[in-house]
Amino acid sequence: MKMSEAAKKKVPKSKRGVPGKSGTGSYPLDTPKHRGEAVALAAMHHGSHSAFTERIRARAARVAGHVAHTAQKGRTLG
Repeated sequence: MKMSEAAKKKVPKSKRGVPGKSGTGSYPLDTPKHRGEAVALAAMHHGSHSAFTERIRARAARVAGHVAHTAQKGRTLG
């Protein structure tokens, strides 16, 4: 189900993949389904191993209460 622009704007900044943005491209992370879709869309649009996609993936993990680690050098993404 697609979220309307009005619904996207109601998602708090702390639950968005790109906090300074609302509406289109904001990647809402408020539910598990939205977190999965945000990561998939970021990978599709920016490449699955791009810095942007890794940032969305890490932010989704933080919002879900998990700690995200990269496969490289074991550092935490922030």
